[in-house]
Amino acid sequence: MFSQQKSTNIILTGFRGTGKTTVGRALASRLRWGFLDMDELLTQRLGASIAEVVARQGWPFFRQAEARLLEELQTMWHTVLATGGGAIEHQREWQQLRRYGLVVWLDAEIATIRQRLLDDPYSGQQRPSLTGHAVQDEIGMLLERRIPFYQAGSDLRLATDNNTPEQLVSQILQVAGMNS
Repeated sequence: MFSQQKSTNIILTGFRGTGKTTVGRALASRLRWGFLDMDELLTQRLGASIAEVVARQGWPFFRQAEARLLEELQTMWHTVLATGGGAIEHQREWQQLRRYGLVVWLDAEIATIRQRLLDDPYSGQQRPSLTGHAVQDEIGMLLERRIPFYQAGSDLRLATDNNTPEQLVSQILQVAGMNS
């Protein structure tokens, strides 16, 4: 069970393709809370897809916009937030945001992530490479760098490989003491 302040929001983190948006929408619906997807908010604000923004202005520009949004989101209340996969690397902003919500790391095996990205027709358009390698090839490199951040910056870790979104929602609600 988590503190009352921690249960005012639920923040989902994890690599691309681990189910943050799908689980987040289902969780928000079950709780009757608001739902925000950071990538969707950023594309609306920037007026282009992440791939287009990165192609025109570069990753540093996108990461600055992402960090500013993390700061703004500290005022949310009764919201389920699906963060971008790299948002957790903004350590200062992440630690501040984390004070206002239960952070759930949705994790999956590399093979599962790779298959989900291959199966997602929008993935290549919306999620550009971070390393200059093919998106499928960079998964292991990025996970190696991010796993310590996910471990240190989360309250709960759930494997999504063999769980449905509904099962994951139930697990989150049970841990948060919000069973309904």
